[in-house]
Amino acid sequence: MIDDIFKEKRGVKRIRCRISLKQEKKDFQAKPIALKEAIAKNISSQGLFFETDKKLPLGSEIRMQLVMPGLGRDINVSAKIVRIEEVELDTKFGVGVIFVNISAEDKQYIVQHIEQMDIVRLLDIAREKGASDLHLTCEYPPAVRVNGEISTMDMVKLNAEDLRRIVYSIMTESQITQFEKDKELDFGFSSGPASRFRVNIHQQRGSVEATFRLIASRIPSIPNLGLPAVVETFAGLTEGIVIVAGPTGSGKTTTLTSMVDTINKQREAVVICLERPIEYLHQNIKSIIKQREIGVDTNSFSAALKSTMRQDPDVIMVGEMDDPETVKTAITAAETGYLVLTSLHAPNTTQAIDRLVSNFPVEYKKNILSQLSRCLKGIVMQLLLPRKDGKGRVVATEVVIANEAIRRVIRDDDMTQMINIIRTGATQKMHSMEDSIRKLYENDIISKETAETFSAEFKKSLTLE
Repeated sequence: MIDDIFKEKRGVKRIRCRISLKQEKKDFQAKPIALKEAIAKNISSQGLFFETDKKLPLGSEIRMQLVMPGLGRDINVSAKIVRIEEVELDTKFGVGVIFVNISAEDKQYIVQHIEQMDIVRLLDIAREKGASDLHLTCEYPPAVRVNGEISTMDMVKLNAEDLRRIVYSIMTESQITQFEKDKELDFGFSSGPASRFRVNIHQQRGSVEATFRLIASRIPSIPNLGLPAVVETFAGLTEGIVIVAGPTGSGKTTTLTSMVDTINKQREAVVICLERPIEYLHQNIKSIIKQREIGVDTNSFSAALKSTMRQDPDVIMVGEMDDPETVKTAITAAETGYLVLTSLHAPNTTQAIDRLVSNFPVEYKKNILSQLSRCLKGIVMQLLLPRKDGKGRVVATEVVIANEAIRRVIRDDDMTQMINIIRTGATQKMHSMEDSIRKLYENDIISKETAETFSAEFKKSLTLE
């Protein structure tokens, strides 16, 4: 890549990019030969790297026209080929060039362009700010979410063409093809050894946009996340299903990852993780961890889950249960002796169960509830609340232990009784979300306003006092 081209010039700033270029070289009679258009992969103020289907002679000189966004004209340069590498056998070649003739004005524009289009720099800034997310939106400056609050970076607005080039710069050709077909794409991206992000590419009003979710470089432990000790107990189970529920952005994936990491450190097991996309990367310690990404290693959660049953698993982690076949297979796996860890998008525990069974026609609902009541081990409901001191967020939880009373209300589809069982189940390590929020308030971790916002019961109790 271009990094290799300029080993002697490590101070040169270069970025991933997708800049259209036209090439022209001269034959042995000094006549110009027009070459196909190409896309630059990397660029610096001193050279670039592109791919072509022609094997060009090392050391030869070519003329190039760079189509730079926002400039209003092409940049014409002469460049010398200093590196050739085979990308695909005899069909595609990577070409590294250095500029040998470029105007000072054009060189300065490339430098400015690099500063504006450097996605790695944007991600580094987001990480340094302690952001959980980076948003790239058309006709809006880059924005970050820090401690739950959105703020814009001190940068210019991104137009549609610049934004598309920035986003496409971190995508492979196959990912671009898939995105342009489906208009949606999720994948993991590492901008460096210590920086990994979950990326969602999408369209808004025809413009390509992106959201980057920062993933911690180290898997946090269950205690470090502030989760109750019973979550470690759930990780120690050998069968049944455990559900982690909560709204989007409440840390469900991190909780599941920490449970898998606990298993990995404590016992020998085969753990198969079905994820979309893969976020945290596990290393085998005591367990064998297999991470399969939906859309890359398999086509769907349901297909992967069926195949998993034939892969000698002890533990199955299902990132999402978003269709009837996945739900049915997961419950069957839990019934037949596997530990299944999974997540559901839901605002509370009763709606988590309603959400799960709503995947099925009414005539199947009773049977699914009956199956779930037999294999459910517990539910962890979680929210992330802003800390009073402004230093990040803290988790509030609700824990359901599947005792006989819980199994009965699930089997009978009488969810209105569940909260009363939770409130009276403290001896069995159950607690309600209201109890958790009240405890955080009494310990001066969250403000009164936050407690009132996230707990109607808390607000009601203050009114009665």
